Formats: sequence, C-alpha cells, structure tokens
Amino acid sequence: MTTLPPVKPVSTATASTLVNQSADVVVVVIDEADLDQGKLKNNDLQNLDTQLGGAISALTTLKDFEGKWLSTAVTLCSVNTVGKRVVLVGGGKKLDEKPARARQIGLKIAEECARFKAGKVGICGTSAFLASGELVTQMALGLRMGNYKYPNSNLTAEARKELETHVEFKFSGLQANVELHLKQSAIVADSIETCRLLQDAPPNVATPAYVANVMSEKARAAGLSVQVYGGEKLRQMGFGAMMAVSGGSANDAQFVVIEYAPTNAKKSVAFVGKGLTMDTGGYSLKTPSTHQVGMKYDMSGAAVVLNAVIAISKLQLPIRVFAVAALCENMVDAHAYRVGDVLTTYNGKTIEVLNTDAEGRIVLSDALAYTAKDLKPDTIIEFSTLTGAMISALGHLGAGIFSFNSDTLEKTVLNASQQVGERVWPMPTWDEIGEDVKGTIADVNNIGATAGAAGSSVGAMFLKEFVENKPYCHVDIAGVANGNMSVGFPRKISSGYGVQLSIEIARALSVG
Repeated sequence: MTTLPPVKPVSTATASTLVNQSADVVVVVIDEADLDQGKLKNNDLQNLDTQLGGAISALTTLKDFEGKWLSTAVTLCSVNTVGKRVVLVGGGKKLDEKPARARQIGLKIAEECARFKAGKVGICGTSAFLASGELVTQMALGLRMGNYKYPNSNLTAEARKELETHVEFKFSGLQANVELHLKQSAIVADSIETCRLLQDAPPNVATPAYVANVMSEKARAAGLSVQVYGGEKLRQMGFGAMMAVSGGSANDAQFVVIEYAPTNAKKSVAFVGKGLTMDTGGYSLKTPSTHQVGMKYDMSGAAVVLNAVIAISKLQLPIRVFAVAALCENMVDAHAYRVGDVLTTYNGKTIEVLNTDAEGRIVLSDALAYTAKDLKPDTIIEFSTLTGAMISALGHLGAGIFSFNSDTLEKTVLNASQQVGERVWPMPTWDEIGEDVKGTIADVNNIGATAGAAGSSVGAMFLKEFVENKPYCHVDIAGVANGNMSVGFPRKISSGYGVQLSIEIARALSVG
C-alpha cells in the first residue's frame, strides 16, 4: 500500500530560533482579543513582534490583519539579514469547540505551507489555541491532515516528487510537556492517515481482501493479535447474514479481529466497524446511478476501528481492546440475496429482507452477535455509515449516537467527543421504534414497517437486537466519514472521523 511520509514534529523553540534556524515560513497565530485597533495588547505579543523584526506590527498597524477567524496576512522580515516569510493566522474570537478549532487552524497552516511550498514551518503566537499541550496536539494533527494527498497512480514524476515532500515544524513558547503531546499527535496522525488512504482508495483497489491484508500487516507489526476469516470459514461459523450480502460479489468476504491485551487492563471494549467496500444497493439498486457515487466510503467504519486499535496500542492505554471489521461488497448477480429472503444470523435470530440496500445492518448483525457472544467485552462501540436519514437529521456536521443498556455510556461518548472535537449528537431510542422492526415471518425486518419514518433510529434499534444486552453505542457516521463540513475537518474527501473519538472513548473507559 502506498503511504505518505509523515509531517515530522520537531522540538519547541523560541521565535527568534524559528527565524534563524531555516524555517521557510514562520506562522504566528493571533486572536482578535490580542489586538486593539491594530495595537498589540500584551507583552508576550510585543516581545514576539520584536523577535520577528516588527513583522507583526507592520501588518496590524495598517489593519491588514485584525485576527479574524482563519484570516491571513503575509509579510517578509529580515532578522540577522535572513529573509523570512511571516504568516499571521487569525484565531478569531470564538472559544467554543476549541479542539476542533485548533485542528482547523492546523489545516489552514498546511494550506499556507502548500501555497509557499514550505518544507519547514515554525509556529508560535499568543492565541488561546496555543495555550495547552492538548490544543497544540490538535493543531499539529490538523497540519498533518492538511498535508494529506491520495497518491494517484497516474501522477507525473514531478507530481510524485512533490507528494513525497513533508513538512517539519516547531512550536515556540509552550509548556514543557508539549513534546509528549506532539509524539502522541504523531501516533494518532499515522492512524488517521492510513484510515483516510483506505477510505479514498477506489473499490477496485480496496477490496475486502486488500483492506484485511493491509490492516493485518500493520497490526502484526505493532505486536497485536490478528485473526482473519474468509468466506468459506464464515459460512462454516454460521455467518448467514454476512454471507448473504456478499453472495453477489466476486470478491470474498473478510472478517477481521484485532486484539490489544495489555497486562494492566481491568476492562475491555470492542470497536465494531461496517466494511462495505462497495455498495450498489443489490437488487434494490441505488438509482439514479449518481447515488452510487461515493459508496466506496461505506467501509469507513471498518477503517476507523482497525486503525484506532493500533493507535490505542501505541499509546499504551490500560484497557483490553478488540477491533472487529466485517468486510464485503453488496453487488448484483445470480447469487445475490433478494427481497423476501429470510436469513439466519450468527446468534440464531432471523431477518426478513425487505430492502437489499439496507445491507449494513445485516452484515453488522453477525459481527455484533459474534462480538458479544465470543469476545465478551464489557462495552461495544460500533461505527457505521448506516443511514442516509442520518444526513437528513444532522447534515454533514456530526454523527448520531444511540446508546443502549447503560446509564453512563452516552455521557462517556459525549465527553470524549468534546475532548477531541469530533462532534456527536444523542438520538432517540424509544421503545415504539423497536416495535417497528419486529418481523412477521422472521424475528426482525431489516427496515421499518413504517416507510420513511425515523430511519436512523430504526437501524439502531435493529442492531441492538444482536448485542446480548451489553452496554452498546451505535455511532452513525454517514454524514461525516467523507464530505465532512464541521469545524476541524478537510472538505470533500475522506475525514478520518472516528479514530480520535475511539481512542478517547477507550481512554475514558480504561479509568471509568
């Protein structure tokens, strides 16, 4: 698999060192509150301006820069006769959702680095978004995410050379523990980057076997236990639902289980991910054909959980973690499953198929049942691009969460979301919605009996039938896996949303 060279975090330094030690661009992050009618309000910013040869005041005095959110201004300065670009980036005045906003500033800095073809960048400033190691972690992560490109196989030699460049950066004027935070940021960034590479890969490349092989190799290299089951073995094991969905595909289904088991773990969590590497809708074909565009991202849940467990292991969190990924394609041929079929799942429950395009929950029924019955974790967290209805509810601005069988799990996920700036919103799990998925000739239907009603909640109520009453949270990432429009994420392409959230949930559960 083609990977991208990392953006390398380098040690902290003073602003004058950033200028004198060959940084191509010095970025200064300044909030609106730092300025008053063009004047520098605090001593720290004034000292920074002096170290940069008056570059900041040259722009603020003329009001070319006022610190507004993501605004930029560029000038040149000469300190010790060394000419440098100084880029001012505005932190604005909003202080809500600080982690996501810090990450967005990192994305903006990456944009400026690309604009000036900068290979080395120094970052300093008096912004509130530079006030803690945690926020610096997010800014560094945003810089990594902004530097990401999918490696097109048709790139020219010159374009390949540009792709292979990386950005080194230094932060100045920060607390001593920032080094640890930057190291942790690099670990998380590596997992997010691999997640995005898999998400963006075309479906003729990222087949179930390809994803399984790539992630198995990475997991084993990290010292983790790995099990991969192919179609024939899954059929023998009783994965009747997953085998039905994959029946129309020439590519064999794959079921991946990765385990991280530190000796000091007192609790366990399983992260389960939907992995439809291509979804045509089956015989309930997605029409018009434009509705199939972007369906390669239907494996995002699997990409998230498989990469999250690797980061969790490298961060050495004291909790036993399973990552479970159900990988297959939903295609059409003579062996494809049909509307009206009744399927028997891993735990023996039956499903009447009323729509072959509601295949994700069918695949997950086997995955969740196996996880609950065989792995027996204390908690199950599942990520899936499950429903278009989720986009109708929350747009491309957040994921819906549906919590079951626990009084505290929803709060844990909400708190984790706020810590890392990956937005979630609690959704209803009313009993009446559960009544809507009860079957007539099978235990459950794969869509609700009431057409078009509460689609995301119906999907969640279907899935909770397969977790054996274990604490369980379903995270519907349909609107945020790609084309994420919320603060702190790149637009249009993959987002890597969920990797950080999974890590933070695991951290919280390890001490909760």
